[in-house]
Amino acid sequence: MDNPWKNLPSHQPYVLPQEEVVLNEFNTKVTPEYQVKTELFPEPFTGNVNAPIYLLNLNPGYDENDLFWHSKDSFNSSVKSTLLHEELDYPFYFLNPKFIKSPGGIWWRQKLKQLILDSTLDAVSNNIFCVEYFPYHSKSYKDMPKRISPELLISQKYSINLVREALKRNVIIIIMRSSKKWLNAIPELEGKKNVFELKNPQNVCITPNNLDSYNEILSVIKKC
Repeated sequence: MDNPWKNLPSHQPYVLPQEEVVLNEFNTKVTPEYQVKTELFPEPFTGNVNAPIYLLNLNPGYDENDLFWHSKDSFNSSVKSTLLHEELDYPFYFLNPKFIKSPGGIWWRQKLKQLILDSTLDAVSNNIFCVEYFPYHSKSYKDMPKRISPELLISQKYSINLVREALKRNVIIIIMRSSKKWLNAIPELEGKKNVFELKNPQNVCITPNNLDSYNEILSVIKKC
């Protein structure tokens, strides 16, 4: 499947052209809490697409400080490179020491803290790829009504295709949250030996207490 993010505009609103009408209508129908933040770069995925471990999440959140970080050339350059699957020194760019104080940097270092302590920052950054169910930022997530978008957005279809291709490679997949949405979108995830779910989707830290396969994940990260 062709990467639709090649067509992302270089100016605001940062929305794929074929999705702009739908997202604009959605934003007029919901309260600010759920509105898509089109002034921020979408972040449908983070990391090395060829990583041996995939994390499945819901959507990028929103913090007022995101506006500052997305305006920084070094940060938005990393986002753009990731959208095109280009190589970075820190593929999981939120772990880049330069971005440690960004909202995403703070959030992800907390969620991956145990893995980093048990291996290395570089190992985690190179061997984990996170895919968001919905690619655009919002303070809180709300499903797109069927009357506005009767099917998934093209950007979502691309992300789902990435996960399907990863399944063919027997990549380890961890559903962090919204398992029903992911299983509805990709039914073949069900029952796979290499697909796991966190015990507590409200606390998505990757730790031994929250993930039965933690030691297996850690072994893969250390080996690669």
